Amino acid sequence: MKGILPFSFDAFLKETRKLITIFVPILIAQLAVTGLGVVDTIMSGRVGTNDLAAIGLGSSVLFPVMMIAIGTLMSLTSLVAKQEAQGDFQSLGEYLSQGIWLAIPIGLLMWGVLTYADLFLKFLPLSQPVFHLTDDYLDYIAWGLPGLGFYFAYRFFWEGLSLTVPTMVISLGALVLNIPLNAIFIYGWGPIKAYGAAGCGIASSIVMWSMLLAALWFVYRRLARSPERQEMDLSKFHPPKWQARIQPMLAMGIPNSLALLFEASLFSLIAILIVKLGTLAIAAHQVALSYSSLAFMLPISISLAATIRSGQAYGKGSRLEVETRVYSAVIFAILVAIATALFTYFLRQPIVELYTENTQVLQLAMSLLVIAALYQVFDAIQVTTAGALRGLHSTHTTMWVTLFGYWVVGLGGGYLLTFGSPYNPPMGVAGFWIGILLGFVFSAVALQIKMAHLIRHLNRKGELV
Repeated sequence: MKGILPFSFDAFLKETRKLITIFVPILIAQLAVTGLGVVDTIMSGRVGTNDLAAIGLGSSVLFPVMMIAIGTLMSLTSLVAKQEAQGDFQSLGEYLSQGIWLAIPIGLLMWGVLTYADLFLKFLPLSQPVFHLTDDYLDYIAWGLPGLGFYFAYRFFWEGLSLTVPTMVISLGALVLNIPLNAIFIYGWGPIKAYGAAGCGIASSIVMWSMLLAALWFVYRRLARSPERQEMDLSKFHPPKWQARIQPMLAMGIPNSLALLFEASLFSLIAILIVKLGTLAIAAHQVALSYSSLAFMLPISISLAATIRSGQAYGKGSRLEVETRVYSAVIFAILVAIATALFTYFLRQPIVELYTENTQVLQLAMSLLVIAALYQVFDAIQVTTAGALRGLHSTHTTMWVTLFGYWVVGLGGGYLLTFGSPYNPPMGVAGFWIGILLGFVFSAVALQIKMAHLIRHLNRKGELV
């Protein structure tokens, strides 16, 4: 391997083993969080179609709002990773305090958007039952979002210390707790009336505050008392420091949250645009998207692990260490994506048969999964590189690359391929998936170029030697 890359194969294997120890708990946590949505969908669907529709619509409002919180507070991870690697342990407790201060307006913003979501829901062509169920669901879950904002601050702090097992344990606990709470508030129990889909909001709020309580216990009862963490002085709560701490967090976090929104909104908008193609196209697209979203848990988990590893290497100031960690993560992501792509391609029929028995939907969804198998490799490259760039405190370029790659190349190109132009006949829903593939190819290449340029730039500045 050395010659093509500046590190040996043994160094790659050593780094990959360390990466996996961080990556696996994150992956399990991601799957557990995905499971929360699945549980809500299944349990509310047993009540009726209106309840199922309310959960689907409510989730589509909740998801982008949460992306803002996650993307902004995620900046804590790379900042903490760098400071720890530099041995600046006393500033770590200060960073945690600043994250908590930042979580206050973020939590209130999320609460406000969901509480007053009815102001724009009323403009949608919804039946009265679906409108009221969705509005109630969002009103109830809004009360849990301030707690979730605080939880994210604690989570991204300890992940910056390479501690990902707590995230996994708390996420699994949330999944287990969510099931009986859903049963109580959706179907009713004793003196508690049945709320239907709105009960998912009550259950989720309780779960969110429970996650915060678990985080508080871990940080102040376990982490703060750990002998090797005494220098962090987590018991002291620091006042807000706008210029020194919070402003840099926002400078990294806001572009990062926008980049996450660009990808999430891409698929949401495509779902709206293909409505005119008919039920068959909508169903096939939903099947392919559902599976692809599950497969995406692998590269996004590697990306989060890459943020931690590259952030620590950045703190050490070693160019070789940064290159070893960044490119080992990308290579590992490519290998995982190739395995996932082969699995998707050769097992696409049984995969689709898990979702539908309709022959026409089956054939169309299978063709979409062929395209999905191709784009998984490029998606893995771009999302892992974006994570590594985040660890090196670079998020602005990622924001602009994803904006152009997803919305101009992906959405724009996909629209022309789907509906046709003077230069090409319409391809149907497959056109959007080819557009997504092209968007990911562009983003993967552009972000790799940015990474190479950034490492050289940091080397010239003397930050990496």
